[in-house]
Amino acid sequence: MSDNQTNQLSELNCYLVGGAVRDRLLNIDRSDKDWVVVGTTEATMLSLGFRPIGKNFPVFLHPETHEEYALARTERKTGKGYKGFDVDASPTVSLEQDLFRRDLTINAMAQDTKDNLIDPFGGRQDLENGLLRHVSAHFSEDPLRVLRVARFAARYHSRGFIVEDSTLELMRELSGSGELDYLVPERVLQEVLSALSEDHPAVFFTVLRVCNALASMFPEINKIYDLRPDTDKPLLELELAAHLTEDVRIRFAVLASLINRLATASLSEPANTTAIQKFCRRLKTSTSYRTLAEQVATYSDRVMTVRERPASDTVDMLLALNGIRDKKSFDNFLEACSVQLIVLHQDADVVRQAIELLRKCRISMRQVDAKSLAKSYKGDKLRDQVRHAYIRSVSTLLEDDSATV
Repeated sequence: MSDNQTNQLSELNCYLVGGAVRDRLLNIDRSDKDWVVVGTTEATMLSLGFRPIGKNFPVFLHPETHEEYALARTERKTGKGYKGFDVDASPTVSLEQDLFRRDLTINAMAQDTKDNLIDPFGGRQDLENGLLRHVSAHFSEDPLRVLRVARFAARYHSRGFIVEDSTLELMRELSGSGELDYLVPERVLQEVLSALSEDHPAVFFTVLRVCNALASMFPEINKIYDLRPDTDKPLLELELAAHLTEDVRIRFAVLASLINRLATASLSEPANTTAIQKFCRRLKTSTSYRTLAEQVATYSDRVMTVRERPASDTVDMLLALNGIRDKKSFDNFLEACSVQLIVLHQDADVVRQAIELLRKCRISMRQVDAKSLAKSYKGDKLRDQVRHAYIRSVSTLLEDDSATV
């Protein structure tokens, strides 16, 4: 970078904005920073080496720090959904105009390069009072904000934050307007997974329930609330899982398993995972999320009964899980089952012993010499002989284990 470019960079009218300012005031460490640049153009940013990354509005990566810099902008609602906006990012847009378009007052603060706070809408006071409050009536122009506010409620629940009444009323109006129907599954999933990463993920769904959004967006989860009207924690299993693991995939699996258990309560086949499949298909989750959720729903109960079941059941389970070949996925399954079982009030020490026994079963099965059997058998006969060898190895292990218990 030339000296001239360096000088021009230093002369940009930049402000730290959004979450970085909010979290500084909350004394929360945050590595990522977002900046707003006032009074310049896209052409100038490009000439200074900024790399454009925004699709719908001008956002750039700094040529050295790689932090995000966006031109100050205003937005005007022109259509349905969260994409129906006209954006003005001209040099005449002021910092206050940019902050005015934001969702919550606590996200509508800025700091200049000398750390002076710019807070035109009372965000700092709302932080101190524990209030999630909208900046303006423009809040209603973006239906995604219903999910975002619910997510912030989950994030700051332990700090005592609540959604301010008038903001909650706007969320109800949005929920009843049909605007939420225009949210694409990918954006909804992003908010759900972000909410599941918070310390109190169940609060996310509770806030959606209160603002009448849960029934339309997540009818399976709304059903859980309907089936548990006499408890203040309908998603207790999810809350407990959040205390046991930070792995979002496992938290999702516990939630999906709960959905499946209540959906299949009247079905004769307990291993039916249709509810999970529908839930994941609608959210467009990745295969890894859906697979782990189905595995936990199907097999977690069997983990605790390995000693009581025929060895063939355990062998078939490990084969179905591809546990012989794929150790990483099998370990993920065991970790998820451990959380699920403890959430369902199984003794933690007993769960740990059951998990360890399954690990030993896998090791025992891996010691079977399939290559030697392949010298005498082919095709289906080889597969049958290998399975019988697996069963013998697991039977011997379980007998030895019973003798030492």
